[in-house]
Amino acid sequence: MRAFGRTMKLLRRRAGLSQPALAAKVFVSQPTISRLESGTRTPDPTLARLLDEVLGARGALAGLIPEDPDRADFEARRPGLVDRAKIVDVEQGLVRLRMLEDQSSSADVTPMVAARAEMALRTARDAPYALRAGAIGAAAMGAAYLGWCHFLAGRYEAAERTLDAAVAYAYESRAPDRLERTMSYRGVLELVCGSAAAAACMFDASRQDTGAHPALRAYDAGQQARALAHAGERREADRLLLEADRLADTVDYADLPVGAYWYTPGWLALRRGVAMLAQGRINLAQQEIEQGYAAMPAQHRQAHWARQWIDAIHGDQEPSDLIHPRQRR
Repeated sequence: MRAFGRTMKLLRRRAGLSQPALAAKVFVSQPTISRLESGTRTPDPTLARLLDEVLGARGALAGLIPEDPDRADFEARRPGLVDRAKIVDVEQGLVRLRMLEDQSSSADVTPMVAARAEMALRTARDAPYALRAGAIGAAAMGAAYLGWCHFLAGRYEAAERTLDAAVAYAYESRAPDRLERTMSYRGVLELVCGSAAAAACMFDASRQDTGAHPALRAYDAGQQARALAHAGERREADRLLLEADRLADTVDYADLPVGAYWYTPGWLALRRGVAMLAQGRINLAQQEIEQGYAAMPAQHRQAHWARQWIDAIHGDQEPSDLIHPRQRR
């Protein structure tokens, strides 16, 4: 339960609570809080949900412990067994970390992401043939997230290695959404490091499989437009923005892929504004970004991946994924 303890400690500190203060709010003793944070005690589901509520984790904390005691006992007795439930658990753990990152920062969750990504890879290695594709798809999800954390921290070489591995895992999984996600992350890395043409090709490749979800393909079309704008291909960028709009109109937001909870109409509109920013259409870009941001759910607006663009258009700071000279990699 070390992941639970680390997460709980992070959330408690961010809430400005001491261990005794948190203990009083959830009706336990301070030593109990200490043992939970050190990982020497496992909380029962009721206490975990109460801690989650008090610390405002919106499910990220409670989701780190198994709801089914029989299942937990079964896994403890047979730790090497991989079944569909194990694969789903790995995926959901990554999603919960991403949601926790929205409330904190990528630096805060990177150690937990690295541990979860390694767990995903071990799960894939242990999976039987019939479940290998799904398990290696979860490993692709973990490696892509870890690569993204490296990228946000400016560790571009580590990001490149990790994202290349993610692409290989996704290709083996034969899942269009997995391959799209990993190729798209890889495209952002190329774009930020100054290779706009390479980035445009990666975004083009990532959106070509019609089996991928339209929301993902709409995002990639907008990103391809952005890369083409940086490459000086303004007419082609305009065409891709129209393609992004067409795809966005076909999205069923009630049926998004696993972990793609941030894909909303507001998010896609904000990304359209980002592409316009690359074209130099500053006034229109500012309008699109502001309107898209305002249309996003409140919990998404606090996340760094949304706030950074509002800060950028108002001149407060550079987003983490603006174009940088190639030598920064």
